Amino acid sequence: MSIRYRTPLCISLTLILLFLMICGPSAALIAEVTNGTILESQNEGEFIQYTIDVSGIPKQTRIVEMTTDLTPVPGTNLWNPKGTGFVVSGGDVALNTHKIELKEGTESLDTFSVTVSGRVPVLTSVEIVNGVVVTKRNTQTTGYVYYRIQALDENRDNLGTGTTETFSVKIPGDEQFTARLNVVTDQDLRALIYDLYSRGLRSEATALLEYAEVPQASVVPVSMAILFAIVLLVGGFGAGMVFGQIRAKNMQEFQKEYKGE
Repeated sequence: MSIRYRTPLCISLTLILLFLMICGPSAALIAEVTNGTILESQNEGEFIQYTIDVSGIPKQTRIVEMTTDLTPVPGTNLWNPKGTGFVVSGGDVALNTHKIELKEGTESLDTFSVTVSGRVPVLTSVEIVNGVVVTKRNTQTTGYVYYRIQALDENRDNLGTGTTETFSVKIPGDEQFTARLNVVTDQDLRALIYDLYSRGLRSEATALLEYAEVPQASVVPVSMAILFAIVLLVGGFGAGMVFGQIRAKNMQEFQKEYKGE
């Protein structure tokens, strides 16, 4: 290869190496959980707390953006960052928001730790429809964020890919109900119970499941089960105006407490 062609090639390789040396640290942000345990799944409404040590922050970083899907609880900040070289954008108010930004202060952002304290999202809610308690649920159970941490430069452009840790939300009552329902051998009856449950008529579905679990002298016709379900619903319209409102009120107060209202 002639010197004429070799020189541009050497210059190109040098520029590539310089680019990798400059940009390489941008993808090196590290978040390590040092206190507490984060699991793949959590029960809805459960209080959890963990501490993250963040290091390997690129030198070009001017802002560290952090996000969580946990909800704050009264008397405890959702975020509690500790360290030097940053200020909290928005002040103390921002410590209870789902997204928080640490901006570069008098020193460069290098390392810091942050304690996250909050509750797992509550997916269920209740409404009273004509005296019948109807349970509604957010269908999303996966992809919730423990934390998402991203370094930004002075133009708010991402530096590297950041780091994210996610979890799924479990509803313990659903798992127990499903386990009991799977034992019911009559497929038509099982489908009827599941249909009531999926429509949010949880009390009626549970009552019918309890009926199905009682040993019968002979096979219970599905028509009888349907009649039983109708009786439950009719009863719900009458008694539900009183007992349903009490149950719904208790559930709503439970949700407000977790949301800090």
